Amino acid sequence: NFEPGEKVCAVSSLYYNTDAEYVVFFTKQGLIKKTKLDEYKETKKSTGIKAIKFKDDDELVDVTFIKDESVIIVSKFGLAIHFDTKDITPVGRIACGVKGIKLDENDYVIAGLPVGKKEYIAVFTEKGLGKMTAIKDYPFQIRGGKGIYTYKSSAATGEIAAAVLVNPDDQVLLLGTPSSICIAAKDIPISGRTAIGNMMIKDSKIIGAVKL
Repeated sequence: NFEPGEKVCAVSSLYYNTDAEYVVFFTKQGLIKKTKLDEYKETKKSTGIKAIKFKDDDELVDVTFIKDESVIIVSKFGLAIHFDTKDITPVGRIACGVKGIKLDENDYVIAGLPVGKKEYIAVFTEKGLGKMTAIKDYPFQIRGGKGIYTYKSSAATGEIAAAVLVNPDDQVLLLGTPSSICIAAKDIPISGRTAIGNMMIKDSKIIGAVKL
């Protein structure tokens, strides 16, 4: 059951990640929260259980399972920050998070991604452009900083709409309106952080991406 105005943000499975120890939450205003997975495993309530506490009209963007690994946060304006989660102290289920990325005015987080063994970050713009950049091009930084550019957007490209971490043998489902498309990661061009990439889908506005 939902409260008024509530919606599903993420659906995740532990099937491929059975050694996960934590649930990590990423919020629109740049906060990150790490909580022991055990705090969410037992619930029989039809309404679910409280997962995170928000401040100042913030909202959830991404949820993922991790052990202890690095993450990359990506913003709408094309900034990304790569940092380790080992130094983030786990907090209780209904606690707030800590600053993950410092955002400029009107910017907000569009993805929070656990790096794991992935080699590339793929980013896609509202107007259908996409590219991949090697994870090694994103040095570790101190949590809470502004990060570095992963994309230089413009009126012609549109702002960042989605980001996923991939290996060349992965598939990516690009969600758009009115059309969506499934593409092989190897067909996404590999380029530098400030390159604009190639057209991935025409005549559709990208609203999300899923690594398959």
